[in-house]
Amino acid sequence: MNRALQSGAGASQRRRRRLRAWLVIAPTAVAGLVLAGTLSSCRRENYVPQTGSLALLDVPTIRVRITPAGITQADLSTTGGYRLFADGRCVLDSGGPLGKAALRRQGGLWRLGNLSIPGWQLVIAPTDGVLRCGLTAYRGSLRMIPIGADGFAVVNHVDLESYLAGVLPRELYPSWSPQTYHALAIAARTFALYNMRYAAASRDYDVGDDQGWQVYGGFSAETGKSRQAVSRSRGVVLAFGPPGGERIFLPQYSACCGGVVNGAAVIRDVADIPPLRGGQKCQDCHTCPRYRWPTLRVGKGEIAQALCSVYPAAGSLGGVATIRVASTTPYGRAVWLDVVGKNGQAMRLRAEDLRLALLRNGASNGKGLASMNCRIRDVGDAMEFSEGRGFGHGVGLCQWGAQGKAEAGWSGEEILRFYYPGATMFRVY
Repeated sequence: MNRALQSGAGASQRRRRRLRAWLVIAPTAVAGLVLAGTLSSCRRENYVPQTGSLALLDVPTIRVRITPAGITQADLSTTGGYRLFADGRCVLDSGGPLGKAALRRQGGLWRLGNLSIPGWQLVIAPTDGVLRCGLTAYRGSLRMIPIGADGFAVVNHVDLESYLAGVLPRELYPSWSPQTYHALAIAARTFALYNMRYAAASRDYDVGDDQGWQVYGGFSAETGKSRQAVSRSRGVVLAFGPPGGERIFLPQYSACCGGVVNGAAVIRDVADIPPLRGGQKCQDCHTCPRYRWPTLRVGKGEIAQALCSVYPAAGSLGGVATIRVASTTPYGRAVWLDVVGKNGQAMRLRAEDLRLALLRNGASNGKGLASMNCRIRDVGDAMEFSEGRGFGHGVGLCQWGAQGKAEAGWSGEEILRFYYPGATMFRVY
């Protein structure tokens, strides 16, 4: 996602089994608020709680990877007492804080300051206060996952509501409306739960902490406004489906759609359901600095290099001869491109994937390619991108548009109704 201008094992298994049980909304919940219906002008939230056993569910724990994979050192500290666990065994119980200490993994041993700890996975959990990894403070615990010979990754296990309180300030501006925060809290909660249920089975984490997921700043990022928005919408998610068969979906969002909400099909294969279909005209994001952006050109050599860094098969093209638009949305946004090689072969890829490849490879002009909602033209040694609109993939909720609607008096529920038409809101815990 973009920021507004950019954008014990048994217990864990039991939690995940409970989570699977409620992600398919029970028939008793169909009295939830349907977004397509009439909303109260006084903005009271009328979310109907789940009934039966679902009402007893605790807030689930989300696993957030907060470092790249394969790091060789992490600087850890705590503000109070803490415990260290190696493969589930408590190896240290300290009543005092841990001063800044370098954690490394060498030859099957974890080394934390002067300590050497045998074991596969290492967990540090506070008994009071919070943890720090580098300069950022986190609630919950930190789990170190070995990768390769001596590398590892750090994963923050934290309750979902605290996680969201650390997401909203990284995705929205501090001065923005509480209604914008309220809408995004519900969308972000659903995004997180979708990944916990459907996308994380083969990983040691559910989501990352950067723009490819939702930007997360831990306890350090939390504000009164973010905590209030999370508390006010506690447990509320978006779902879609026939009565009794509603399921959560992936409600992606971006900084600025540029005037038209994109359908999710521009970035991934997805079922054609109304909340993800797009096509809504969004005029409230016009204050975004990148609502319109200037023409830029990117050399074909840079494009070839960027594609090869992400897609090794692109090397068989022998360089880029041209790029042709293979399909567009009804409003002219490129969806699929054919990258034609100098040897005459072609590779088809999503237009958004080309933009992301240029960003990841650090192409000199790639940073200026704010979206693929633009005109694409061959100009010899370069490809020209003109008449640019918006910032990001433009799917789902438009953050600048949501803020514009909030300033015009829209409630958080009305904002969600516009960007995810036909969806339903349920309070699941």
